[in-house]
Parts: sequence; structure tokens; C-alpha cells
Amino acid sequence: MKVWKIRQYLPALLLYIQRRLEGGRGFLVAVRTRDVCGVDRRCGWAVHWLMMSLVEKGLARRFKKGTYIIERGAAEEVLTALREWI
Repeated sequence: MKVWKIRQYLPALLLYIQRRLEGGRGFLVAVRTRDVCGVDRRCGWAVHWLMMSLVEKGLARRFKKGTYIIERGAAEEVLTALREWI
């Protein structure tokens, strides 16, 4: 996938993660691709690519298809990593 297409959907993922962190409950944050993108397949693929790159860095875990888990302790590192890609 082209880099500019991924960067098109990156702000939506950042906003979603920031809003999920405001909740303050629990020590994990679940990132669901369907909640970020709806039924947009291009967005879903871009979010999958971004989240898998976070999984490779050890900042997130893949829970099941379309669902990723981020620990609240590593949330700031995740946000800074995503902001670097913008």
C-alpha cells in the first residue's frame, strides 16, 4: 500500500486511540478496526498495516482479527510513534 494512502487514515487512528485513553478504566485499550474505519476497506487495511508495525515494535498485541490491544503504560509511546509517521 502506498505511504500517502496510509497517512490519509493515520489521523483517524490517532484520534480514536486518544479518545479511548480518556476513558481511564482498566489497564488495556482495545483498538477495533471496525470502530476506526467502519466498512471502508482501504482504511481497514491501512489501520491493519499501522497496528502490525506497532506489534513488530512490541508496543501492541494482536488479540484477534481486527482487534489490537495496547497497554495504558505504553500508550504514550504508541502515540509518539504514530505522530512520527505523520
